[in-house]
Amino acid sequence: MSFIFTLFYFYKPSKVLQVILFSFITINPLFLFMGNLVSSDAFFLAISLLWVTTLLWIIERPSLRLIFWHTIIIYIAFTVRYNALIYLFISCIVFLISPQSIPRKLLGMGSATLCIGLFILHTGNQYKALTGTWQYSPFAGWQMANNAMYAYRYVDSSQRKPVPAKFQALDNNIRKYFDSTRDTKKYPSEEVMASTYYMWSPGMPLMNYKSISFLKDSNSSDLRKWALLGPLYKAYGLQIISKYPYYFIRYFIWPNTVKYYTPPVEFLEEYNSGKDYVIPIAQKWFGYKTVKVIVRSHTLEKILLWTYPILSGTVNVILLMSLLSFWVLEGFRQRIAIKNAVLLGAAIWLLNAAFTIFASSAALRFQAFPFILSTIYASILVDWTAKMAFEKKEISHKLFPEKFVPA
Repeated sequence: MSFIFTLFYFYKPSKVLQVILFSFITINPLFLFMGNLVSSDAFFLAISLLWVTTLLWIIERPSLRLIFWHTIIIYIAFTVRYNALIYLFISCIVFLISPQSIPRKLLGMGSATLCIGLFILHTGNQYKALTGTWQYSPFAGWQMANNAMYAYRYVDSSQRKPVPAKFQALDNNIRKYFDSTRDTKKYPSEEVMASTYYMWSPGMPLMNYKSISFLKDSNSSDLRKWALLGPLYKAYGLQIISKYPYYFIRYFIWPNTVKYYTPPVEFLEEYNSGKDYVIPIAQKWFGYKTVKVIVRSHTLEKILLWTYPILSGTVNVILLMSLLSFWVLEGFRQRIAIKNAVLLGAAIWLLNAAFTIFASSAALRFQAFPFILSTIYASILVDWTAKMAFEKKEISHKLFPEKFVPA
């Protein structure tokens, strides 16, 4: 609500659109299902909306108080999710174009960069103390290897290129797995493209290699074992991607682009993944009397959420066409209030798309923020285009009234 009310306050969309967007925000079932999932997704969505709201205020009404709150919000966002790193680049651009003094611009950019930099340094030092190697996120290494595997699977054994000795055991393990799971009817998970099965599922090569590597190590925690393999998996993933760029583009980048365009519902589709029980630690955490759980909605998730991938794809097309119309109508050249807001929305959409497509895996819960943002911005751009069309028609009517005389 803070986001849409800020848009209403600064950019004055039509009353009809205000009612539509207010309804979209208040009765959107996506928020309810995300809020009912034990995950950081809903919290990150809220923080992201607060972040973009502060940026709009910095563009229009900058102040020292906004610099302070922006620093706090972007810091929290970065501690929750790694892809908030793109938020820092966008924020720096916003501070550069904001109407305030150079010292304040430097303060805004510097404070956010310093806080995030200190967090990265602290986290890296903690992992160095745990594993002996400085790294910010072992998760990034596992993700890189996972992404590479979705391309590597389709490389025929006859086209397999040698890898450095340090990757030999891991590579052999992965190729052996691929050769034994060619029958997709028997192994249906192998039909899925550009997902995260390889980095989380037991029995997959990355997990198996972790078990083999620490077979004689009974003292290390699971976190330490997981973190120790982060650098190796990252280097291996980059090695595979560099050796087979065509396969990576065809079998990971392109399928992930399609997923970004129409993000799958994934875990949100079914309550508790279709199970009527939870593990004991969940029972203890929530204070349940038994491990059995009851859901009264049953298939309500499927009924309400099945339209979201279609809606997301439609919104993406409308947004792109609206941005094109805005450019054709010379909206970026005009001195209008909405211009900077449109640039901000476009930058967030493009950078988030690039990060998700190349380095992550698209799903509705991950794409909730760009989906909400795209829907609202597309609506406002369509509203602005309609206003421009009516204004030009009125001007033409005044200049050439004879053309509008009924036959």
